[in-house]
Amino acid sequence: MRRGFEIIAIVLALLSCTRGQDITDLKIERYKAEARIPVHFVPLELGSITAEGWIRDWGETAADGITGHLDERNHLFAYAWKGIDIPARQNGNDNEISSVGWVLEQGAYWLDGCLKTGAVLGDSTLIGKITPRLDALVEGVLKSENNTLIYWKADSIIVDSKENWMGSFNNWAHGLMGRTLIGYYQLSHKPEVLQALEKVYSQYFLKLPQNDIFEENAGLSQGMVRGATNLDAMSETFVLTGNRAILDTMLAYASNPMELAQEGRLLAKRERHDNNWGDATIHGVSYNEISRVPALLALWSGREESLGASELLIDWAEKYNGLPYGVVSSEEWMSGIGSQRCTETCDVPATMWTKAWMLRLTGDAGWADGIEKAFFNAGPVPVSRDFQTMCYYQSPNRVNEDTPAAPPIPGPGGRLIYSLIGNKTLCCVASCNWIIPNYVQNMWMATMDGGLAYTLYGPCKVRKQVKGVPMEIDCETAYPFGSGIDVRISMKGSVSAPMYFRMPGWCKDMSLLVNGKPVKIAADAGFVKLSRRWKDGDIIHIELPMEPSVGTGTDNCYPRDPYFTEAQWGRYNAAVDDTLAGRPFAYVNYGPLLYSLPLEDTDENSVVPGQEYGFALDPSAQIEVDTSGQMPARWAWGLYDAPVKLRIPAIRTGWQATQTDPLPRTRQSAAEGTPATITLVPYGCTKFRVSMFPVTGN
Repeated sequence: MRRGFEIIAIVLALLSCTRGQDITDLKIERYKAEARIPVHFVPLELGSITAEGWIRDWGETAADGITGHLDERNHLFAYAWKGIDIPARQNGNDNEISSVGWVLEQGAYWLDGCLKTGAVLGDSTLIGKITPRLDALVEGVLKSENNTLIYWKADSIIVDSKENWMGSFNNWAHGLMGRTLIGYYQLSHKPEVLQALEKVYSQYFLKLPQNDIFEENAGLSQGMVRGATNLDAMSETFVLTGNRAILDTMLAYASNPMELAQEGRLLAKRERHDNNWGDATIHGVSYNEISRVPALLALWSGREESLGASELLIDWAEKYNGLPYGVVSSEEWMSGIGSQRCTETCDVPATMWTKAWMLRLTGDAGWADGIEKAFFNAGPVPVSRDFQTMCYYQSPNRVNEDTPAAPPIPGPGGRLIYSLIGNKTLCCVASCNWIIPNYVQNMWMATMDGGLAYTLYGPCKVRKQVKGVPMEIDCETAYPFGSGIDVRISMKGSVSAPMYFRMPGWCKDMSLLVNGKPVKIAADAGFVKLSRRWKDGDIIHIELPMEPSVGTGTDNCYPRDPYFTEAQWGRYNAAVDDTLAGRPFAYVNYGPLLYSLPLEDTDENSVVPGQEYGFALDPSAQIEVDTSGQMPARWAWGLYDAPVKLRIPAIRTGWQATQTDPLPRTRQSAAEGTPATITLVPYGCTKFRVSMFPVTGN
């Protein structure tokens, strides 16, 4: 009976919320009452955290570039989600007139990214550009008789046959817009936004087949991903409203035989990797999105096996496809480990989003380490330094304009690293706008015991009520380009509450000072807890000493998959040769950063010719850390902007990268080469580089 009264109290409190009120504490109580596995962290309301320092510089550059002006450069973004038919490439037909499919996917990416970038910058111009579009959509949903966000073409989300699989794609786009509206409600607290979400998700059944109408291997990517990622917005809408119909839908889906079979296949395939991958590979964006789905279901069903399925899928993919910059390879489909394997840009924010959910659900700091690695390394490389254009793919090594060669998808220009925005496949040019806000909005989170956790490090400002007391937190740092972080608290009065600070997995000697006095360090799941009465003027200093390290590995064979059939694409390129397997490589890390041998460029598409890069590394070599540099007045990811550089002994071998010989087949003989010392800079600052080196020694 007590539980019933608690739930009623939560519902009444939620209903009494007014626009602009912080309801994070109420969401925590809902999780405590309804979640069937423990929830550890709850993101703060959108707009509670603003970017500062070098991250603000980058965000403002984005606002002046793609993020703030994409609708002015392409008609797809000017009209997507307005409920009208527009000329757009659709399912391979360049001339089709359509308002669904790719139009919706790409439009939702940009609308969400632009809105959230405005929120984390406090930029009213960006926010004002997007909110009228979302207000019109909400009005259309509320007036429509259809219970879908795609209210003007409700039948487009129906999947009734293998041939009519496009509905599953539109379910995917539907879930993306659900995320957008959740963010909009968090930012505005407009009741009609929540009403539209509740209307849709209290009656919207995940439009997936109730039996496996797809062949076994296709079901995972085509069936599961396209609709099941609506669980993001469904979960958030339930937490905000307490509508039991939404919970019942999620529980019904959790027990769907198809979903259970998919989880079983995830568990079974965790060790599948051989010369003929078959069903052991998967579409990269599909993987990055569906890998969290079982964990989201576990939140409400309590099935530990579902949480384990998500963890195993992520571990499996990273084991066989993980690249040193923190994201798996994905040349549309995951493509193994190698210095010239590519990653589609859409996979960067998708990786960060899924790991943010896993952090929330497990409390394990390792997920936050993964988000930082992706953000600091893979985040900036595919975007031009002025944020005016970007590319479809990046790769660890890029030694000239033609190496590595272009994968066949999306077609000509896709691998010209900074292909024009006019490219007909525009998912990446839209989703890159998620990268910055996906990081900033998760830098601090609320904890279930009434405290706050600094989950992702960097310069920011937080405004949050803690146990009813308004608090402002300024985080001043050059991290990850410096090891120290000052956290300054401003408030009227004082409050007793816990604060949590992440101990990164790579950091061996983290230290904390509170008002200049050392604090004993004891981490639980990678977080250090400080419980005390906080007052105005308190300063916490975090020191995260960084040490260089060398990682090693070997290329694996290029995957075979029906997606790359000769009839459809022709032979992909000579690099599919299994002779790629076993080639040794070395890479250099410093804290969360991957370091690279920089090759100077005249622009993002043109390398300065004649630069030497044929060096091999001894993994046991001593690395000199040069911290004599200064952060620039404005951060722009310039090739030599980073204040920390690494110098490492190397052997000049004369190695030249080609598509068929991306790295030497064997370790290089130090005796046959000439000694040299090379200087490395952060991977994120480069447009041409070597990040995975040949190896010397035994």
